[in-house]
Amino acid sequence: MRIPVLLLCCFALTACSSVSVIEEKENAALAPKSAPSALFVRPFEVAQDARFEVAPPRGEQDARSTTARSIADGVMSRGSRWIALTKVLDEGQKSPKSGLLIEGVVLRAEQGSRALRIGIGLGLGRTHMETTVRVFNLGASAKKPWLIFKTTGGSNMEPGLIFGVIIPSPATVPILIGAAGGAASILAKSNKGVTQDAKRTGRAITAVVHDRLAVRDLVVRKAWPKRGGTLGTPAGVVKLPEI
Repeated sequence: MRIPVLLLCCFALTACSSVSVIEEKENAALAPKSAPSALFVRPFEVAQDARFEVAPPRGEQDARSTTARSIADGVMSRGSRWIALTKVLDEGQKSPKSGLLIEGVVLRAEQGSRALRIGIGLGLGRTHMETTVRVFNLGASAKKPWLIFKTTGGSNMEPGLIFGVIIPSPATVPILIGAAGGAASILAKSNKGVTQDAKRTGRAITAVVHDRLAVRDLVVRKAWPKRGGTLGTPAGVVKLPEI
């Protein structure tokens, strides 16, 4: 019994998708009665009092707009496959009269320390992002949301490069035997900043909407959202042990 629990803990700590959904609320009276014809996402706003500690990516001028766009990109990457044809609305564009609309606010975005993430890992220097989300069933109401929830998460707890030197593994052997392999591993680990958090957040948001539609048999289930303290699997939702 201990081995499966240990494996589950390891998976929970190192899974690439480390964004959890919390504080879900649903207005069942506004839920869709049929499969949505389209999914729309409005680029997220960054709250004025948000804890926002992010430097603009190379070649970009505004970290806030880049973060908002990346969340929308995350929704786009799964929306058309999991829900319906997906489109990002332009700034100021009016809401359509039908379909589902996702909009939200970034409450926290911290880029942490890339050097600590790459070198040591295990949560040191980790990134973090929190958002609040509203989903509208436009055919029922464009003012009252069908779903409200929050997301929270960031870079995962995987070990850094130092552990590959101390305890070599198949994943870290290239670091020891060649500069090319080492550079590839470093690049893979460093590519988990706020931009990746934003995209993962978008995918997590899409998974929640997909899940709510799937339980109503309005779409064919293809994913399970990661809710706080649980892990969705093809066998059902598993409650994670406290660690």
